[in-house]
Amino acid sequence: MKLIAAYHKGQEIAMISHLDIQRTLQRAFRRANLPLLYSNGFNPHPQFSFATAAATGMSSDCEWFDVELSQDVDPQEFMQRANAVMPRGMHISGAFVAPEPFGSLSAKLRAAEYRVSFQFEEPVSREKLAETLEAMLAGEIIIQKRTKGGIRPVDMRPYILRVSVGQVEGEQAALFVLGKLQADGGLRVDAFIDALLERLDAHGAYEIHRMNLYFAEDGLLPHLPAE
Repeated sequence: MKLIAAYHKGQEIAMISHLDIQRTLQRAFRRANLPLLYSNGFNPHPQFSFATAAATGMSSDCEWFDVELSQDVDPQEFMQRANAVMPRGMHISGAFVAPEPFGSLSAKLRAAEYRVSFQFEEPVSREKLAETLEAMLAGEIIIQKRTKGGIRPVDMRPYILRVSVGQVEGEQAALFVLGKLQADGGLRVDAFIDALLERLDAHGAYEIHRMNLYFAEDGLLPHLPAE
C-alpha cells in the first residue's frame, strides 16, 4: 500500500539538509517497526519520495511525501507509531491511503506559500515596505540564476502569485509570499527577498517558513483556494 503524509520541520532542525531529513525519516520508520517496502537489487532502500525538497535553513509545516508499505497500516496508527520516535522539531500529520492510480506528488505540485520573518538592523516602516514591493511587482524582477549552461538572467516576476505585508514593528516585519512551485521549477523565495532588501537599501537577517504546499485539484491534497 502507498501512504501520503506530511512532515513538519521545526526551526530547531531548519539547518538539516534534505538528504539528512530523508535519512531521519528512514531511521524513524525502522525504529517504529513500520513495514517499509524496499526496492530490489544489491542496495535495497525504502521506497518513498517527496513532493519537493525543503531548502536547508527553511522550516516548514507541509512537506508532503509518499511511502510504500509491504502491509496495510491504518494512517492514524502510522502517524502515532512514527511520531513516537521522531526527533524534536519533527512530526508527521495528514496521512491517508493513496488511491489507485495516484501518480507522483511532484507532478501534482503547483504552488507554495511562505512566511518571511525579518530582523532589520534599523526600523523599516510599513509604508516603505509596501511601496517598495508595489514598485517591484509592477515590472520585471531579474536575478542571476545558475543553470547547467552557466549563469543567466531570469525574470522571477511570473512565478510570484501574491505578496502581502504582515505585522511591522520597529526592526521586525513579516511578509507572506505565494509563489508558483512545480517539478520544472518555481519561485526562489530567498532570491526574491535578497532583491527586496537591495531595493529597500536595508540590512538584516530573515527566516523563511513554508506554510503550505498546493497541488492540482484532485480533492485529496491542499489546493489553491478560489480567489
